[in-house]
Amino acid sequence: MSTTSIEHEDLAEDLRRIRLAGRLDMVGVGEIEMRFTSLAASKPMKVLVDLTGVSFLASVGLRCIIHSAKALEQKGGKLVLLLGDNTVVRGTLDTVGVSEIIPVCHDEAAAMDALAG
Repeated sequence: MSTTSIEHEDLAEDLRRIRLAGRLDMVGVGEIEMRFTSLAASKPMKVLVDLTGVSFLASVGLRCIIHSAKALEQKGGKLVLLLGDNTVVRGTLDTVGVSEIIPVCHDEAAAMDALAG
């Protein structure tokens, strides 16, 4: 049984939304890592990663996201995280200091502004 899901939609030619849901632990990341990396970092574009449906974020999930964000940045793209009111993921990201590396936004308007800037 799958513990994690991944969906994506292209909002524009250079703008993609990736929705992750479930547990981003060792098993969950194993299920989606190759697809996530391909969707997030295969070409220079703006990528909004929606984590509002993530119920648990382990260090392996953080590594996957940070690795893709850095690979995308090297290609000239940008990755932003959308949290909504997900306090579980927000706590993990705040503890680790991810916002120093990747913009972390709490609503879609702020995320789109971060991608535009």
